[in-house]
Parts: sequence; structure tokens; C-alpha cells
Amino acid sequence: MASIEAARWLLKPAVAKPFARKMGMTAQVVERTYRLVAERVPVGFDPHDLPSLRTLEVAHGLKPHAIARADWIKPVDRRFAGQQTAFLMLTVTGVDEANTALKGLTIAGRKTLVRRDMDEPKRCSRCQAYGGHFARDCKAAHDVCANCAGSHPTSQCRVAGDSNMYRCANCDADGHAAWDRACPALRRRVRAHIHQKADSGFRFFVTNAPDTWVSDEDELERAPPPPTVWSQVRPSFDRADAEHQRSQQSRLDNFLRTPRQSATTTVRQ
Repeated sequence: MASIEAARWLLKPAVAKPFARKMGMTAQVVERTYRLVAERVPVGFDPHDLPSLRTLEVAHGLKPHAIARADWIKPVDRRFAGQQTAFLMLTVTGVDEANTALKGLTIAGRKTLVRRDMDEPKRCSRCQAYGGHFARDCKAAHDVCANCAGSHPTSQCRVAGDSNMYRCANCDADGHAAWDRACPALRRRVRAHIHQKADSGFRFFVTNAPDTWVSDEDELERAPPPPTVWSQVRPSFDRADAEHQRSQQSRLDNFLRTPRQSATTTVRQ
């Protein structure tokens, strides 16, 4: 059962049902899911609208119901005024479907970058520490606010709406809250965790297909160079030069087609 072929065989309804019955009443054969992050998706997209998800699957050649779930990563009530895009978490069934989605998706008319979700350490909602425990098992003497690092529950924070007053309980730094995904303390733990994974550093979920053996470094080398001022204005200069050459050629052609008076004249006697 260690190969992809065996896994696909096991997922067949004719095989999965008797296999589950043999394993016990509570056993269930399910296909593995993969978490992806779609960046800068227009906020007008409704991730809970099932017809929209089915349309997205058809547009990109995904199997029906390949997108098992979609949710905004950041709570809607934490968006800033006028925010146009946000990050979307996609739960995709099947490694092939996940790798197809990683090539990019067009969501709500916008082509979005899709990447593998990074496994993030769990943070205790009571003491805010990344100590591998949850609030129900927390041994801290008092609550710590996730917004301002004060000694009170987050629900009682008086500066919840003022990001200028945020202070991270893990970094002891002002300017961001403990729940901020850009928190340096969180990023360090994520990087350390990723480096321990066998398939870390790959753009896709690695399978037997060679096109999934692309490292992040290779993907970066294949990417086009960032735009410069000259690369953006050069097309306008090229069009102007081409138009000038056509104009010059047209004037030359007209000059050559116009009959000219002979340079020699006959002198009357």
C-alpha cells in the first residue's frame, strides 16, 4: 500500500467499502487532502458558494468536488477599510489536483498565485505561547492578551481596534499582535519546521512525475526578471521608431514614383 497505484486502487468504491468493513465498523477510506494558499484573491469572491467552487474546478480542469473546502485565512472582521484582496485557504482532494492548482488559479477574474500552505505551530489562546499546548491545558498563572500582551483575556482588550497599540507577547515588540502571521517568532518556528520535512523546498507535492521535482530555487531562476523602467517604456519607443521608418519609406516611395523633368533641355535655334 506504499505506492500511488495501490492508493488509487484502494479508493475505488468496489474496494474501499469491503476494505472498510473488514477493518471495523468505524473505519473509513478517504483520499488525502492538501492545503493550499491562494494569494490576493478579490474579496468579492464567496468561498462558501458551492457553485462558484464547482465553476472554478471546471475552468482549471480539476475533478468535480476536488476543492473540498475554501475559507478566508484572515477573519473578515479584521480587514482594513477599503481592502480589495485577501488570502484564501483551499483544501484540495488528491495530489494531482493539488499540483494542478499550484500552477495558478484565476479566481473572480484575477489570476492568483497558489502555494503550499506552511505547517504552522499551534499557539495557546490563553498564554499566546507556541509551547505545544492548548488553552485547556495551559499552566500559565494568568491570561495574556493576543493584541497588546496585557495580563487580561483577549476578549477584554481595550485596544483591539487600534493596531498602533498592538504588542506581541512572543516577540516583546510593538507594532503587531501575537496572532499576526508575519510575526518574526512565528516565522522562525515555521522555517525550522519546514527544514525538517523531507519534501521541503519543492514547489509542488512530490510524486513520481518529474514535473513535480521542481525546487523553489529552480522556480525562482525560471521566473522572468523584475520589470525596470526601460523594460516598461521600451515598447513605446519601439512603436515610435517603427512608425517613423514606415513614414520615411512612404515618402521615399512617393518621391520615386513621381515623374521628374529631364535634366537635359533642348535649346531652340
